[in-house]
Amino acid sequence: IKPAGPALGPKEQQMLGELKQASGTEFDRKYIKMQMDAHRDAVALFSTYANSGDDPALKEFAKKTLPVLKMHEKHVKELAVAHHG
Repeated sequence: IKPAGPALGPKEQQMLGELKQASGTEFDRKYIKMQMDAHRDAVALFSTYANSGDDPALKEFAKKTLPVLKMHEKHVKELAVAHHG
């Protein structure tokens, strides 16, 4: 028996619904926008914790993970430019 994965929250359910209803270039546009927003938020969260977090182990994890998140954010921005010309 395999346990069920975590349920999506209301925000994620709404995002999934939007993607399911979209197709073609509308899907691409929405997906890229969602990825840009998610990566921006992740970089902000990890940056804040890396600078002012109260748990030393988590603070170090945030510092080590931040460059990867920034690289992913850069790739999403490049994708947006390539897609939207």
